[in-house]
Amino acid sequence: MPNSLLMSLRRLAMLLLALQLAACAHGSTPQLDRRFGDAVRLAMAQQVRDPASAGNRLPADGLDGPSAHAVMQRYRASFAEPNAQAPQPVQFMLGGGNGK
Repeated sequence: MPNSLLMSLRRLAMLLLALQLAACAHGSTPQLDRRFGDAVRLAMAQQVRDPASAGNRLPADGLDGPSAHAVMQRYRASFAEPNAQAPQPVQFMLGGGNGK
């Protein structure tokens, strides 16, 4: 092959590579990035019962201190000894009941 043909093929290959890289640079990502995080923000907003509750200075209704303390003690103790009973094993019976 002549040297000029080889140089032309190299230039053409470089041009094609540059065009392919330029095509990769333009995609659908900008449309996605504008809405990135919308689902998370929507889910968080839907989980807030009362958005204005931060300004409410009234005390919350609930249990008194000793009752709440007793509830928490029972809750913590439930993990140490759940029911004090071992679960019954599951038994399957295949075939007839005559043992043959």
